[in-house]
Amino acid sequence: MAQTVNVIGYGPITFPDGMSREQMAEALKKLPPLPGTAAPAAPAAPQTVMEKLAASPVGGVVRGLRDVAEGTAQFAARGAEQLPVIGQFIRPARQSFEQAMTAGEKQYRQDRTGQLRPDELDVGRMVGNVGGTLLPSTAAVKALNLATKPVKAGAVSGAVSGAMQPVQTGATAPTLSDLVTETRPRDMSAGEYFTQKAQQIGFGGALGAGGGYLTDKMMSILFGSRAPGMATPAPGPAPGPATAQAQSSATATATPTATVTGGQVTPGVVGADTSAALTEAQRAILDRGKMMGFRTTPGQETGSRSLQQMEARMESSPFTSGPFNEIKAANQKILNQSTAQAIGVNASELSNPVLAQAQRQISAVYNKVASPTVQKLDQSYVLNGIDLLDNAFEGLTTQPFKSNIFVKQLQDLAMKGEATGQQLAALSSKIGKRAKNEMTTMTGDRELGQALFQMKEIVDDALSSGLTAADQAAFQAARTNYRNLMTLRSSPGVVNPSSGNVNAPNLASALTRKDPKGFVFGENQTPMYEAARFAQAFKPIVGDTGTATRTMEYTPLNVMLSMPTNLAARAYTSAPSTAIASRLQTGLMPGGVVDPAMEELMRRALPVTAGAGLVGGLLGQ
Repeated sequence: MAQTVNVIGYGPITFPDGMSREQMAEALKKLPPLPGTAAPAAPAAPQTVMEKLAASPVGGVVRGLRDVAEGTAQFAARGAEQLPVIGQFIRPARQSFEQAMTAGEKQYRQDRTGQLRPDELDVGRMVGNVGGTLLPSTAAVKALNLATKPVKAGAVSGAVSGAMQPVQTGATAPTLSDLVTETRPRDMSAGEYFTQKAQQIGFGGALGAGGGYLTDKMMSILFGSRAPGMATPAPGPAPGPATAQAQSSATATATPTATVTGGQVTPGVVGADTSAALTEAQRAILDRGKMMGFRTTPGQETGSRSLQQMEARMESSPFTSGPFNEIKAANQKILNQSTAQAIGVNASELSNPVLAQAQRQISAVYNKVASPTVQKLDQSYVLNGIDLLDNAFEGLTTQPFKSNIFVKQLQDLAMKGEATGQQLAALSSKIGKRAKNEMTTMTGDRELGQALFQMKEIVDDALSSGLTAADQAAFQAARTNYRNLMTLRSSPGVVNPSSGNVNAPNLASALTRKDPKGFVFGENQTPMYEAARFAQAFKPIVGDTGTATRTMEYTPLNVMLSMPTNLAARAYTSAPSTAIASRLQTGLMPGGVVDPAMEELMRRALPVTAGAGLVGGLLGQ
């Protein structure tokens, strides 16, 4: 059935059946102007102070705050209208209120004509929306105890913001009702209103959840991957046992974690990857290792098991293993150099010639200090030292310690109270050789070897006491080099003379056994010890079994195909990539720039304001 409307100035106009009111309005806009009528004039520029203020960003802020107030009042009125008995009395007032809302919106758009482009964001109005919804959304998050759950906090704040936005029940653009004489603005039904309101709340909750998630990640980038709600402790004295226990309990309660159930992650809680963290000790070793030139992969830099698992696959494939092999080779070279320096030589490998050179240099120093001059011996120091060793190794050696020929020779010199440098140097050399044989041969007595090594220190102390200051310094360096050389030679598997490489795990084990005070307790921080600590803390992601290499056929095509992947792996393992991984773990913001309390406030507030801001800006227009 055709539709007929009476248009002002034009009379009755008929439209096809099924044509909507919006389509009719658009058609009427295309009618030619009536004779004697002029085209509508352009909106006049604001003249008064109030008009200029309304057209400015300040007016947008005021309008944004008004949106929140009107939306809240409208929501309350629409809800109360659904109540029995009193609903019929509320309806007229609600209708008048919504008509005023529509008129106000229309006037605001007229005031802003020419001030904003159609696609331009009304920043002032958005600010007003955010300011108006911030306190209620924050209160809702606090009431639900979601301050440490950024995704849920954002969803709640977004939903609250959406609920507080108005639903425009009257059209603001020219419609059919503006052009015809017999129609009035149609009242939106309750079903239509609550449908739109549900869409606002749902859309706001979704945007708020996304904003909370993104904000949480941004905070992790700025301040590290520590979970929200975990404020950096303020400097102060160490807590006592009770305090520490309470803090531990609070931390366990406040720290959000992703719950895994049935192979799926429960959404709504975003926390730090507990695997992606280095201990304080590892971080200290890493820093010292970097100063020495050691390199790490992003997985090692962050301690992330996820990255390390991916790196293991990359390292096992010949198409991506190249950069990882380079890191291994570079670290091996530094380990070799540090160990070589510990025995007094500068070399990048510990081959047989290098070990022989170290031995010659040590012997040369001993020969130099072997003076024919007679010097006094501290009888009590020497004899007490022998007694202490005898007691310490009693029952451990295959023969009584004091029955050893070199022990008897030292006792004789001590009883005389004097000896030449040559006598002491010769005795020290013999004791060292016998100790090495006992420690390294299959039939040797390792306990006796250890006792003799310690007795050699007594002889060397006696020899050093008769030297000048310059000779003492050189002799002390030679003694240190000798100790390190004997550690390498007396511990199987530490050095492979054929390849010249030092085995890091075996070196760490040897130092732990030979010098627990220096290595385990950290009293010795020389390069070899630090290199062993680094290698122990940051082991290679995967060993080279050769499987991947053996399974690949090296054809020109395979070599060409491997080039792009190896370039990608090289970019991944590069220094900038590793540095970024480290900063993402520890935070881009240097320590001390932001107060811990301010950091905590930002972690808690931003997920909420993110939801409110997104919803306020997008739905408040």
